[in-house]
Amino acid sequence: MKNKENRSPLAIKLMGFLFVILLASSCIPNEKIVYMQNKEDEEALSNDKLIALSRVDYKLQPNDILLINFYSRELGEVEKYYPIFARPDNLLRMGNQNGGGNNGNGNNNNDPYMTGYNVDRDGKIEINSLGKVNAAGLTTTELKKQIEDLIRPDISDIGVSVKLSGIPFTIYGEVNNPGPQLVRQYDLNLLEAIARAGDLTINANRNHVLIMRQYPDGVKIHEVDVTGRKFIESELFFIQPDDLIYVAPLKIRELGTGETALQTFATIVSVISGTVLVISVLSNN
Repeated sequence: MKNKENRSPLAIKLMGFLFVILLASSCIPNEKIVYMQNKEDEEALSNDKLIALSRVDYKLQPNDILLINFYSRELGEVEKYYPIFARPDNLLRMGNQNGGGNNGNGNNNNDPYMTGYNVDRDGKIEINSLGKVNAAGLTTTELKKQIEDLIRPDISDIGVSVKLSGIPFTIYGEVNNPGPQLVRQYDLNLLEAIARAGDLTINANRNHVLIMRQYPDGVKIHEVDVTGRKFIESELFFIQPDDLIYVAPLKIRELGTGETALQTFATIVSVISGTVLVISVLSNN
């Protein structure tokens, strides 16, 4: 009897110790969840301060799809440079035959994959009446000038516009809506990309978001801390076409304590109940 009485305080201490350990390990502090904190307390990054953005002109790479338009006083003079199915008259005629444009019934007249110019493995695009034109390594502005220079001997008032068909990227890991995305706008920052993926989960490691980015000679993997403001000043603030974004889980996920406070509490209660049962059985033996 005395032996059992001596074990009871020990059981209580063990349960209390286990409860504290589980509670501490299951808590995710706000510092690991809140975005854009001024961690270094820098004056330049404080609220209401103008933060200079580091914009870099994107260099075209293989697999990019470009939208190129040609302008002249006479439409007939530039029509020969368009792909046959992308020539203005053909697009208008096909649109009229299908009830006017892409109506969701399989008409791909406006699909950039069909009407755009793909940068091939050798970094070239093929333009009717011009042939292969180097594109990889150039900005859209540089490519525009190059095409105009090639056409100007035939058409003195030639005008060309070149732009990307959109910004494709893939995001996966601890995000609510993982998968490939295509955004049709000129700029897209990392926070916008995360928002388009339904935000990060509570278990996401926001301190170490990985971005795999393509360069002419290969790829580089960059690491970004989105809980701080420092990355806003860097080139990594803006997404580039074909970026691959991976968000790893926090170590807390390995414990399996649950994503919400209720789930965590239920897990702790379950563990403690099991521990009490084991101690009770051992005490009665």
